Amino acid sequence: MTRKGIKRLSVGYILMFIEILLLFHYQGAKNPFSLIFNSLSAQSSPILWYIGLALVGVVGLGVAVWGYFDYKKTAPKVSAPADITKAGDMYKDSKGREYFYDNAKFILIFLVVLAHAISPFKSMSATPLAGAFMYLWRVINTMHMPCLIFISGFLAKKYIRPDGSINVQRPFTYIVYYLAAQFTVGAFEVFVLGDSISKSVLAPRSSLWFLVCLIWWYLLLPVIDKIDPKIMLTIAVLFGLLIGYDQKVSNLMAMSRMIVHFPFFISGYYLSAGKMQFLFTKKAKLLSIPALALSLGSQVLVAWLFRADGGLNFSINSFITCDRSYFAIFKDDINPVFWFLPRVWFYLCAALLCFGFLVWVPRKKNIFTLFGARTLSVYILHRYLYLAYLEFKWYNFHWLPFEISATTAGIVMIFVSAVLTIVLSLYPFYLPFELLGRVKVKPLLKKEK
Repeated sequence: MTRKGIKRLSVGYILMFIEILLLFHYQGAKNPFSLIFNSLSAQSSPILWYIGLALVGVVGLGVAVWGYFDYKKTAPKVSAPADITKAGDMYKDSKGREYFYDNAKFILIFLVVLAHAISPFKSMSATPLAGAFMYLWRVINTMHMPCLIFISGFLAKKYIRPDGSINVQRPFTYIVYYLAAQFTVGAFEVFVLGDSISKSVLAPRSSLWFLVCLIWWYLLLPVIDKIDPKIMLTIAVLFGLLIGYDQKVSNLMAMSRMIVHFPFFISGYYLSAGKMQFLFTKKAKLLSIPALALSLGSQVLVAWLFRADGGLNFSINSFITCDRSYFAIFKDDINPVFWFLPRVWFYLCAALLCFGFLVWVPRKKNIFTLFGARTLSVYILHRYLYLAYLEFKWYNFHWLPFEISATTAGIVMIFVSAVLTIVLSLYPFYLPFELLGRVKVKPLLKKEK
């Protein structure tokens, strides 16, 4: 019954995906079915088009719901936080999963979606709040990925077991996720949006660099685990600063971001659970106030220093995204000896923001805690909408029967981001990733004699 449920779910998802492709075609995207249905379009045959569109959607939804209930009857329970907590422990579920990390992950994934949603508004000179959107975008992008990476490193401790063996299933699962997402996102860009992209598995599409980095870091952990933490962290920071001087560093296997963000991952990995408890003290809350003030104030200062009409004219945004060499960022009028200094600022500012953020994350179970266990589906699925959002300029809201200002549109997108984060965290959207996670590496392992 479980297999039948999975098959029906797959058919339902495929049919609904086809309906989405047809909807995008109606919006002006490249028609991926033109080779088969060359003469059929919303303009040439509107009645057939809308009837077919409705049938595909209804049948797809019906088959998916049918398969979902079949699957639900026999499937094991998901790894989301349980409703029943241990006696006397308000911070963990019955399986020992701490609510704090799921709460933090949900807020951070919302910030990921929000940063993408407001990105078009930060460069609109006609928008009165363009400066505010730019500032918000910079603060979010300085903090959200380093913080997610720090948490990922902290939760990676179980990768190496007490007996010295490693849990090879975890990096293998990330490889499965990456290959599936790389193929589908690339296909979406080529066949739906009609973009010309490099068709290579070694060049991560969009936000998929994070999955590639996780694979790299997990493969390195057995070596890292043997090195003194202070020495390893020093080496990681130095490499992060110096890699910018490599003119060949690029998006190939997310090499630049992997090295630059590596200090955040191993900081989380080396930090013990006991020391992590400091975040929940009153002293930490008091320290977080000057930390946040200093980091937020430095963002204003850096924005002023590197303004377009200033003497130090280069894009600080390129340092925040960490995906370029210094040679692609700086002009010739700045001495190369000082090129690494903005990255030093990035490390310090990101560390302060992460600390200030984590201190105020609630520890107890909240209404959004359940969704924090399903951030992967939001991280990957929202990317399709973001690409279409930019391609079709949905942020202009031209499809409404009335006009709204760019400022109002930007504010609306903040609320849309929150709703979208919740919707994509729902179990039907997370289920495909749960199924992919069940692809086991065990059959591929070398058998011991």
